[in-house]
Amino acid sequence: MSRKKNSRQWARLRILCSGGLHLMTLIPDALELVRELIPNSASQLYLLAQQSPEDVQEANVLGVLPPPNGYFYGDSVDFGVLPAEARARAAHVLEARLGPASNPLGTLTLLRDSGPAFDTDDEEDLGRVANYFDHALRNAASAGNGLSGVIEDEAMLLATTNGDILFLSDSAGALLDQLASQEQQVFDRRTLPPFCLRLVESVVYGERYPWRLPAGTLELAGGVLEARAQWMSAGSYDAIHSRTVGIFLKFVVPMPLRIWRALGSVELSPQQMEVAFWMGLGGGREAARSRMDVSDAVLRDCVKAVYEKFGCTSEAGLLAILRPSISRM
Repeated sequence: MSRKKNSRQWARLRILCSGGLHLMTLIPDALELVRELIPNSASQLYLLAQQSPEDVQEANVLGVLPPPNGYFYGDSVDFGVLPAEARARAAHVLEARLGPASNPLGTLTLLRDSGPAFDTDDEEDLGRVANYFDHALRNAASAGNGLSGVIEDEAMLLATTNGDILFLSDSAGALLDQLASQEQQVFDRRTLPPFCLRLVESVVYGERYPWRLPAGTLELAGGVLEARAQWMSAGSYDAIHSRTVGIFLKFVVPMPLRIWRALGSVELSPQQMEVAFWMGLGGGREAARSRMDVSDAVLRDCVKAVYEKFGCTSEAGLLAILRPSISRM
């Protein structure tokens, strides 16, 4: 496929990376596009932790916290192969650094098991992808700061105050398995992972440290993990170690990602797609006008085309299609 024919995919990637989403949240969708733009057998993304484990402990669980070891995501179908092994087995490897050399943010790697080696065009295209990813990392909004989204899964688990798991639902296990995979760790299903343990500590020592909140969020591939903890049984402070803490989990897909996915259901030009995206996020035509360098006539034509292709006649009708029922994250 020529670069000219790829213009729609490049536009979709640029829009996806400009919606204020954390790179880990959008990466599964982004790498699907990257595979079309730069054919590859598998992709790997490493994001370095921007805080040390000690800094994370000091920050407690207020807002969004990076995993202590940073993030990893790979889209290889061979899940039994470790990232380093997959890289070693690949016939061809192409890599781009994210962020400046003085303050690297991570690396993006493409693998080819067979076929031609990556060429200079592939290298140039991967550099363009890395620029979009850099933009997403620099401009990500806080998932815990009023960003709306759609709950796709809810789960719970019960644990003792020293971190032993007493009950783990299947959904909770799947979510924590995903989190462990991103941290390149193993969740053994007997003890809490560090993120959940910090929530338990916030409940246990709430009287001593009232500024700690027993709630927090973490970016997962394709969404955001929202968690809160609370006591499940009564007891005195002296019997604190005999009490049970419940942790309630929600997997939430942020609204910008849901809107972006909905835009892929119809054939839109890059301009029409961008107009529909910013209108879907709220603010109507003025939101699109403030984000795009287009004339009033072009904007009017784009809005008309978007309405026609989605089968609606107004902004309210468009929002009803693009924005399903939401929950506040």
